[in-house]
Amino acid sequence: MKNVKQTILGLLVTGLMVSFGGCYWPGDLYYEGGTDTNAPDTNAPDTNAPDTNAPDTNAPDTNVMLLIPSGSFWMGCNETVDRQGYDNEIPYHQVSLSAYYIDKTEVTQNEYKKCVDAGVCDTPGCDWNPAMTPNRPVVCVNWAQADEYCTWVGKRLPTEAEWEKAARGTDGRKYPWGNETASCELAVMDGCPGSMDVCSKSPAGDSPYGLCDMAGNVWEWVSDWYDSGYYTNSPASNPIGPASGPGRVVRGGGFGFVYDNLRASRRIVYDPADVDDYLGFRCARSQ
Repeated sequence: MKNVKQTILGLLVTGLMVSFGGCYWPGDLYYEGGTDTNAPDTNAPDTNAPDTNAPDTNAPDTNVMLLIPSGSFWMGCNETVDRQGYDNEIPYHQVSLSAYYIDKTEVTQNEYKKCVDAGVCDTPGCDWNPAMTPNRPVVCVNWAQADEYCTWVGKRLPTEAEWEKAARGTDGRKYPWGNETASCELAVMDGCPGSMDVCSKSPAGDSPYGLCDMAGNVWEWVSDWYDSGYYTNSPASNPIGPASGPGRVVRGGGFGFVYDNLRASRRIVYDPADVDDYLGFRCARSQ
């Protein structure tokens, strides 16, 4: 396993304020004494001021689920476009899946907070500030906590096969957006400024079905136990993974990880009890 985690340095941006003195230009209306009946009423409400209570129309809709249609796709490392595959990604094989829904975005801190407030989910152990970063992906949750949240909202964790089809579609591409090498223009990865709001690289980095962050931002728990050789004998239809294993599968790569970890076929194993600041999830639901 070639995991690369690097500390991402923040950038300090200094604002430069320039003050202009008041000037009287020819053509300006200038009144000496008395009341300017044409002057604006400075006590009247500013009808052009932004409505600070209005919803942020640029914020991603984190409650959307997208339908992935039934049918087959190719799973594993496609060596015709990808020479960076690992042994646990072969053989490249065809898999048929029933239709299902999957979250467009990684579960956000704002959405997870609802479960915490309901007394069902535990507060994450790190990088948790839903008041300030509501649209950042929730992290520092273990597999059981991710599974618990998905169950609470009437969903489940996606299978590994469901996750991969949603990430790459049916044409065997290397990344969600195609075969172009991953970069900070397409994904939140090594060299970018750490975890970002979900869909911050949309639509350029989206999958064929319109999902955000299927490469980068944070790694994502899926439901399957891990088996490095599972592809050699996995079912051809709706595989759900082995009955047990040394850990659970995580997918998608994350910030601080280099491009080969963001490939759609990349699969690694984590202890189900692990929590980390680059480990999150999204949910799915059968049609």
